[in-house]
Amino acid sequence: MKTLRGKILISLFLLIILPVVIILYRFYTSSENIVQIQLNQSNQAAVSQKANAMNDMAVRMITASSLIINDPETEKFLKEPADWSTNYNSFIKLTSLQKKMSNVKDLLLDNTTQLGLYDNRGYTNTTWSAVTAVDVQTFHQESWYQPTLERNGSPIWTVPYRIPNSSNAQDLIAMTRQINGEYTSNYGFFLISVPIPVFFYPSAELHKQQEAGVTTLLVDQNQNLLIGDQSAAALLASHALTNMHTNANGIQEVTINDHIYFVNDATVPQLGWRLIQFMNQKDFATQLSREKDKSITWVVAWFLLFAVAFILLMLRVTSPFKQLAKSMTKVGKGEFNTLVTIKGEDEIAMLGNNFNRMVLHLQDLISDLYDEQRRKQKAQFQALQAQINPHFLLNTLNSIKWMALLSGADHISEMITKLGKLLNFTMRNEQEFVTLQEELDYLQVYLSLQEIRYHDQITFTYSIPEHLLDCEVLKFTLQPAVENSIIHGNRFPLLIDLKAEEKNGHLTIVMQDNGVGMSMEMIQQVESSLNQPHAKFSGIGIRNVNERIKLHYGMQYGMQISSVQGEGVRLELVLPLKRRTTDVENIDRR
Repeated sequence: MKTLRGKILISLFLLIILPVVIILYRFYTSSENIVQIQLNQSNQAAVSQKANAMNDMAVRMITASSLIINDPETEKFLKEPADWSTNYNSFIKLTSLQKKMSNVKDLLLDNTTQLGLYDNRGYTNTTWSAVTAVDVQTFHQESWYQPTLERNGSPIWTVPYRIPNSSNAQDLIAMTRQINGEYTSNYGFFLISVPIPVFFYPSAELHKQQEAGVTTLLVDQNQNLLIGDQSAAALLASHALTNMHTNANGIQEVTINDHIYFVNDATVPQLGWRLIQFMNQKDFATQLSREKDKSITWVVAWFLLFAVAFILLMLRVTSPFKQLAKSMTKVGKGEFNTLVTIKGEDEIAMLGNNFNRMVLHLQDLISDLYDEQRRKQKAQFQALQAQINPHFLLNTLNSIKWMALLSGADHISEMITKLGKLLNFTMRNEQEFVTLQEELDYLQVYLSLQEIRYHDQITFTYSIPEHLLDCEVLKFTLQPAVENSIIHGNRFPLLIDLKAEEKNGHLTIVMQDNGVGMSMEMIQQVESSLNQPHAKFSGIGIRNVNERIKLHYGMQYGMQISSVQGEGVRLELVLPLKRRTTDVENIDRR
């Protein structure tokens, strides 16, 4: 179909409706296996993440205990008499140990963790109570005592564990280590405990898992249950884990009492323990089927509603485009009197109204734009031209004034004669272009005035091929550049050399002086000034020259400045190579 409406309908059917129907059908038939695999992967990732967190906690507990029991200050504290109530030095060591235990807890562990040092001198120093005197024999009654004694400094983990005589009767995971000195063993024992909900799973999360048919447990190397409820213990009966295998979907499963369970597990490397989750396949399948049917129903309902709404909206939106397309075709053929009629206030109506306004004003806009550009160029040139005449006239008259005061009447006569020639050339405003010969004649008259002013301290030389002397240049192209060298050269006698050549089809004029030159920063500032319409550099001089050249000839022409500090300034003008084709009045070269 060639219409926009037909293309949209076909695209909707082929690209959206048909693919979605096929996807929904395939999803419905294969979603169980897909969801099983995805859920298993998600559960495995969660179990692995939890095992890593438990392993990280175990590593931090071991690291924290090592910082205490391997500290020489701890050994000194335990070797000396327990007279901190009467001996100030002993008291300082006690407070230092307490502060160290508190810092280790804050930096490596969290506020739920408890640290305790059981001193064989008959004292306990813990983070949950003050220093307490106890009978050493009570240590021997702890479940961790004998295993810790046998490991001789290596960690022993006790699960579950409760701190005796503690107001907080909650199950903990405890790690104990024997404290050994450099030459003596068993100064005491160090204990770190963390609540099981912090190390394992919070009770609320375990309850949510049970509602979803998931049973989580933690076993040791011998598959003995460490953490888990009675249902977890039943799942471990009859060595169920030894019968675990992988099904066709790559999921671990095990059969227990004629029930199939999906299994996810991960190892806690630091402890050698194993975190295991069982999910009843029957419960999972029932829940999956119910959720699948509900999801498919909602997806189909919303999709049908969307398709109907889309079609109705498409019909309404595309109708005005047909009329607008016809009118645009007429405008493309040059018929600017065609208009469209679109009702409403939406974007399409705005587009139609804007199209009508565009058609009505298109021709006027083109004509006005052309006239405006012409007026702008002419006014800009006249403004730039007007800037130069008063500037030079002011400088010249100022020179005449000072020469009249400091010299005799003969000099005044000579200067006025030369000034007349300059004014004759300058006031010819109707002529924008002159030949290079005429510009050179004007420049020599200007320099003769400057030589009188500066007492013959200015030497001007030029080398220009004769066939280039009739090339056209803008009036006042060379004089501002020479004036810039005189003002900013800051060195006398001043030598100015001018050369011209034909290069790459352009007229290239190069002027070099022997002034003090410019630094790199000054060059960058001047170049930036040349490219800014409202910048100022040397009054009205070279910036105006550069701007006039670009205005008349284009942005590819203009001025470039380079300098080596202490070796003068080099100024290069690039102009189009145009020769004088008609005779014009030459300047009086008397």
